[in-house]
Amino acid sequence: MPFREITSNNSGFVGIGVDITDRCNRKCLTCFAVLKHRDMPIEVFRRIVDEGARLKFPEIYILGGEPGTRPDILDILRYAKKKFKLVILVTNADFLADENLCRQVAGTGVVVAAQRHTVAVDESARAMEKFLCGGNHLDTSVAGWKNIQKYFSANRICVQCCITKPVVESGSIFGVFRWARENGYEPVMEFTKEGQAFKRGCNEDVSPGEMKKVLSEFQRIDREEFSLPGAQFLSPQAYGKTCHMQETSIHFLVDGTAIPCVGFPGINYGNIMETSLDEILASPIRQQIKNPADWIYGYCKDECPDFKQCTGGCRGSTFDMTGCYRASFYYCPHIPRDRLRLADMIPPSCDGCPLKGHLSCNPRR
Repeated sequence: MPFREITSNNSGFVGIGVDITDRCNRKCLTCFAVLKHRDMPIEVFRRIVDEGARLKFPEIYILGGEPGTRPDILDILRYAKKKFKLVILVTNADFLADENLCRQVAGTGVVVAAQRHTVAVDESARAMEKFLCGGNHLDTSVAGWKNIQKYFSANRICVQCCITKPVVESGSIFGVFRWARENGYEPVMEFTKEGQAFKRGCNEDVSPGEMKKVLSEFQRIDREEFSLPGAQFLSPQAYGKTCHMQETSIHFLVDGTAIPCVGFPGINYGNIMETSLDEILASPIRQQIKNPADWIYGYCKDECPDFKQCTGGCRGSTFDMTGCYRASFYYCPHIPRDRLRLADMIPPSCDGCPLKGHLSCNPRR
């Protein structure tokens, strides 16, 4: 997240991510969320929205868990849409299988960013969906997407698919990518972060070399099949996209705690119910983290020609691999592994780091 980053205000702020729930009806292999079966109190959500609107953040992302598990989801979306021009609902699309509810969600004016692993409906697709999502969700996924196509205009649809071996080896991700392009939807082909059941280098993960081949195929499809320019450079976090949450945006957990992004759950900027958004954004740690040219250590900053665009790769995945928030992203296909090890991505010392001694830090030197 975020999926678009198409606008910013005069202060350079872009978006606010909000986990409105920890609940989910799926048990996805690639999920990095910690599900505690909690919902964000509505007064916390409204305060975040009000504060974000006051500071003229142009975008807000409604996240979970699965936002559709909340019975008051329509009220939440309507409240956000009153104050924000762009509201993106990130969902697995199961709850949108209810046609009447999907019509009402579309009527709020939000953009939907929904998960899809395959456009096929056969036994192999069903088995893959069950493996990736922890249950029999293909029918509700297909029904949800049918309703999305019926009630949302193309410019309000994002198609999200995590890049894993099952979707790559089956070719289904390329089918989803083509289907998105054919219909004018925005494809979000994204390398998943690490979670409890999904670790970098596990049997279902793609290697850095495979990663580049997948990105190259998306690029080829764009250029040869759709006469599009394709991504300018091929690098995580997603095809044609990089994430700048730590620099331009902010994320809120269910209890109102502000963190840099979903990959930094151990760093606390403060709680929206105890302090203003101005104070949260002025956090001394945030002032360090938001400047990647000062913050990131090693190859990404010192050698990679794409650093200004990529700013060091996914910070969450970097931390999961190295135990250090400042390290370069070793899983990137552009890292020269013939001369650099994982330990070379990590600063040799914590001296001078504002997070020195922080409980969540554990550099794997």
